[in-house]
Amino acid sequence: MSDLDSTRPAADDALFGQAVRERRARVGITLEQLAHSSGVSAGALSRVERGLLGVSLRNAMAIAQGLGCDLGELVEKPSAQITRAGEHLRFVHEPSQVERVALARPRPGLELLLYRLPPGTHSEPFAAHTAGTREVFHVLEGEVQVWSGAEAVLLRPGDTATLAMDTDHRFDNPGNVPASLILLVAASPG
Repeated sequence: MSDLDSTRPAADDALFGQAVRERRARVGITLEQLAHSSGVSAGALSRVERGLLGVSLRNAMAIAQGLGCDLGELVEKPSAQITRAGEHLRFVHEPSQVERVALARPRPGLELLLYRLPPGTHSEPFAAHTAGTREVFHVLEGEVQVWSGAEAVLLRPGDTATLAMDTDHRFDNPGNVPASLILLVAASPG
């Protein structure tokens, strides 16, 4: 075995960890939420993300399921994926009851989400994406106010807005009826 071959497992662990960290950031969940949905402890997940811990196939599959993707998406290019009704990964922010449903991820950096916001609620703040990332908001019902930095756009049913999201951002439901929206996140290819 050459020196290059002996470093391969550590390099693979680092690549897998990086893919897990990037996917978790795109999904917008905490280590604790991923721990809950995958059954792998937050401490172990932290070590995996830093490339300090290799995982068993069982844990790798559990992590992928907790992230709402196939294991192949974390280790190779994704292929076609069908998610049947009721199988979508769903997260609810307990204090606000804002619901996030992962609908599709056709390729890395492109994600389709459904959000449901009870009256008077708001999403948690999202960190800035890389420069060039766009988010497309399409409101299905209610009103949604989208904040990008200090600027806000108010959207009503049927409205669609494409916004650069390379700054901190969030959205809220300023109305007194539930709101829902489809969100397409298109990360910059660079």
